[in-house]
Amino acid sequence: MIKAMQAFAMIVAAHLLSASGVGAQAASKTSTAKSSNASSTTPAESGPCQIGVIPIAGDLFMINKYGPLKFLDKYSRTAVTAWALDDLVVSRVRAAAPGSSVRRVTYTREELKSGGRREQNPFFYRAETDIADFVRFLAPRLRCERYVVVHRHGGTHREYGIGISQYPYDRSVHLYAIMYIRVYAGGSFALIKEAQALMTDDTYVDRLLRNPLGGPTRELDQAMFPEKPADVVNNPVLRDGVRAMLTASLDKTLPPLLRH
Repeated sequence: MIKAMQAFAMIVAAHLLSASGVGAQAASKTSTAKSSNASSTTPAESGPCQIGVIPIAGDLFMINKYGPLKFLDKYSRTAVTAWALDDLVVSRVRAAAPGSSVRRVTYTREELKSGGRREQNPFFYRAETDIADFVRFLAPRLRCERYVVVHRHGGTHREYGIGISQYPYDRSVHLYAIMYIRVYAGGSFALIKEAQALMTDDTYVDRLLRNPLGGPTRELDQAMFPEKPADVVNNPVLRDGVRAMLTASLDKTLPPLLRH
């Protein structure tokens, strides 16, 4: 399906757009916040690696205002680097695997863009193959027993990754954080386990009543919909809501995926 074939391309685009200067007005505050946070909360990484974490949550926040007809939809985006979402992903993997050596696998924007290949054709992305190839490319710099990739994912509607949506007619506003988890073997790079990150049980009733967008979501007051992208990064309701949904969904979904 087209959606599946373009999934890795969308993951890459979301991450690169957020790193390319969107929301640059918060860059200096962001770097200070991240550096102070890293020094105080990130444990020293040394010794053997049992679980390598490749977070591709990125810092991009999508703003979708849907019209009564699709061509009337309005889309914008902004960077929320100060929210440190990739750092949050790594911390939740550590929490889900107590006693295990958990290390973050770093990569550059250029490496993510190419997927570790010297040449690429953006028309032939295949999510399963391309994500596995990216893991294989990164593995030599940090050899681990298993690798965990946490990346953005699409819901059952038009939402993708992390952001906020406003629907026509009832003007309902939904904050969402839709992610997917893949666990790979360190030797063969075979896909061991995978699952969408959900805050509830993955049943028909839960999806219908608690995950109307096909993933973690929270309905907000209409006043919370940002008038302009610059209003997002310093909004504590949006920031704390996304971080809470990301934490809850990863804390529920990761433990069984990491259990031997």
